[in-house]
Amino acid sequence: MTEPLDRTPSPEHGYVMTADLATSFDAFYKDTRDRLLLQTFALTGDLAVARAAVREAFVVAWHHWRKTSRLDDPEMAVRPNAWRKALRRNSTRPFHRKKDLDAEVRSVLDAVAALPLPQRKALLLTQLAAVTMEEMAQEVGLPLEAAERELQLGAAQFAMQLGIPTSAIPLSLSSLASVTRAVAWPRVTIIRRAGSARRRAHTVIGATAAVVALVAGGAVATDATGVRPSLHREPLPTPSGAPPGAGPAVTTLPDTALLPVDAVREVLRGRGWRQGATSDNSTGNGRVLPCQADRYADPRGTAAWVRTFRTPGVKPARAVVQFAEASMNERRATGTYRRTLIWLTSCPTPEDEDATVPRVQLVSTADLPGVGDEASLVVLRPRDSRLVHVVALARTGLFTTATSLTTRVPVDRADRRGVARLVASAVGRLCPLADGGGCAPARPKVVDRAAYPVGKVRWMLSEIDLPPLNTDQGPWVGTPPAALKEDRIDSGAIGCATVHLFGSFRDRKIQGNRFRTFVLSAAKLPPEVGLTETVGTLPPRAARAFVARFREQVAACPDTDATAGTEVDEIASRDTRTTSLSAWHLSTALPGDRTVEYDVALVRSGTALAVVVYVAAPRARIADDDFVALAERALDRLRAMKPYSG
Repeated sequence: MTEPLDRTPSPEHGYVMTADLATSFDAFYKDTRDRLLLQTFALTGDLAVARAAVREAFVVAWHHWRKTSRLDDPEMAVRPNAWRKALRRNSTRPFHRKKDLDAEVRSVLDAVAALPLPQRKALLLTQLAAVTMEEMAQEVGLPLEAAERELQLGAAQFAMQLGIPTSAIPLSLSSLASVTRAVAWPRVTIIRRAGSARRRAHTVIGATAAVVALVAGGAVATDATGVRPSLHREPLPTPSGAPPGAGPAVTTLPDTALLPVDAVREVLRGRGWRQGATSDNSTGNGRVLPCQADRYADPRGTAAWVRTFRTPGVKPARAVVQFAEASMNERRATGTYRRTLIWLTSCPTPEDEDATVPRVQLVSTADLPGVGDEASLVVLRPRDSRLVHVVALARTGLFTTATSLTTRVPVDRADRRGVARLVASAVGRLCPLADGGGCAPARPKVVDRAAYPVGKVRWMLSEIDLPPLNTDQGPWVGTPPAALKEDRIDSGAIGCATVHLFGSFRDRKIQGNRFRTFVLSAAKLPPEVGLTETVGTLPPRAARAFVARFREQVAACPDTDATAGTEVDEIASRDTRTTSLSAWHLSTALPGDRTVEYDVALVRSGTALAVVVYVAAPRARIADDDFVALAERALDRLRAMKPYSG
């Protein structure tokens, strides 16, 4: 079937024929598809995902070709789309590679995969896409100076891992073409047909949006129960796994099931609470909760509501948000709850801000037993302000709701019990609905629990664990956890002669050596400022002996070398049958009236050990209480490490 001719305005001529558009698109497709596939394969390491993402990006490109073709370089519009799609799919099965890749290709992919995403993008754009530095910075989403710094770091780490000079990087990356060269592409007519079908579908959606606008304006009445229209006006498809012939569950979520202002006044201390707007969260950027990555946790949900409350004119000012979503079956509702919990406990960056780093600290996590079918509570603290977010999340049947309190108080005064009571009240209004589940006690218990796993090496600290400094210095950026192949000075107490988590101790080899460093990449601080964590395991008796020896050496440090002038202040020390925790603040006098200050923590969980070292600066110090809390978090994380074997 041939596509109908169309006339579209052109900036150079009055109109351009669809046949001319097709000709230019066909040439673009044939010229760029192999190049884009190579870049996307290098980015993800998954050939099947890369091919599918590039194909879909071309489908979208044909959909918008009337506009895209007028760009100076249409490839600059297609590549980011392909990369976003590939990264989204690859996150579910990272580096799911073909089994027949040769050793050279695997080593190159491993070296690329070891780079943080901004460094990976910067390297591939400059080495495989031949873009200018300004274009690279724009595509990575960083200021030019920051993008150049990421490129330098990425190139150095890539070359070091492969053991090659940086001048050989383009040749190494180009070797991946031996894999992509054999890929078979669909005919361009298939791509154009898919793009045209997409255009027609979007035309239908546009017409539907006009109806939605009428609904938002009040032109469509509610039904007899007072229920407003749901997020999806058309019937949803039957979920996978449902019995043959079974339709989706029908949920009703009236706005009358949301919290009223009286409920907030009753539960949260203070006066002056006023109810704000109530909406379906379809406008704005949709991020109404801290760390919310997408507009809805269930994009196929049947309804959603957001209601706000504030205390205008009252200091400190406070705000409450209730966010509620309805899912079409219990499986999807459970997924909605878990996805929201991941937002709150790992703070992923939104898809349109993939070059940013979370600037929030996860202070604490807790369970709320007996609230709905499942419930949790977290305390979050932005590093660049004195705000505190207390967020409670619960699911009852097909409904998921979160209540978030934002206020300006010391973190130890965060009103966890008040927010727990608030979410219990919210569940109490949802559970009697037809699709509700468990209800809640009026005064639920807040039971502290270990932080949820984050990252690939879940027994090590992550960016979300790190506390704020005395002066905001921008986001923490961590290197990927790496095997410890040589002894490092920061794997012990700097300035003291202490045992290190490297090699062996008491003739027993230290297993599972890994280290990770965190730096404040955007700050103008001395280069030594940063935080390092080193982990490893020893047999039980040797692990306890390692702790005892480390403590003895730190305590003796001031007397070991009197010329160094090292002062030691112990800020925490405790032991149980299976755990140990110690933390110190040290300062060492250097020639030229200079002093270096650093914090050191040693923690043990069974056979697993971790040493955390932070080198400070006058404008970049961690408060003692915050560093002890960081040591506690390191101990929490360490419990997930495999015990010593052999």
